Amino acid sequence: MTEPNQEVEPIEKGWSELTALVESLGPAGLEKTGGGQWAVKDHLVHIAAWELSLLALLEGHDRKKAMGVPNASDETDDINEAVWLLHRHQTPEQVLAFSRDSHAAMLKRLREMSDADLRRSYNHYQPNDPRDPGDDRPVVEWVAGNTYDHYAEHIGYIKAIS
Repeated sequence: MTEPNQEVEPIEKGWSELTALVESLGPAGLEKTGGGQWAVKDHLVHIAAWELSLLALLEGHDRKKAMGVPNASDETDDINEAVWLLHRHQTPEQVLAFSRDSHAAMLKRLREMSDADLRRSYNHYQPNDPRDPGDDRPVVEWVAGNTYDHYAEHIGYIKAIS
């Protein structure tokens, strides 16, 4: 059995905070929009899609394909727009299921990994990614950016809407 890595605890803490906020809003609250076009549910889809991207990264698969937007450009804003367009008509119930399922799959994979696994480079997991063949930053940076740091960012956006 692999010793649990140090990333699981902050992920679980951040996820608990996010889900508590979402539950407090109820299904009707997920439809609320702020100053932009995104409703609360769109923030949840966005987070889920990036968790799927992280899962694909860790499994050596195509990240945009895992997000359901294989033809989007490599620009983050374009990917985010493509994800929004793909999911914008989903019901709150569909979004919640997508969010839960994506999170569970990503967390399952992370629980299988050690701290040493997370210190390996991005290119260890994505050797054929042409974006930067010299990127030797540890993959743990993507873990934080696509989980608890990402949750905290969107919790702020959701609170501003609700």
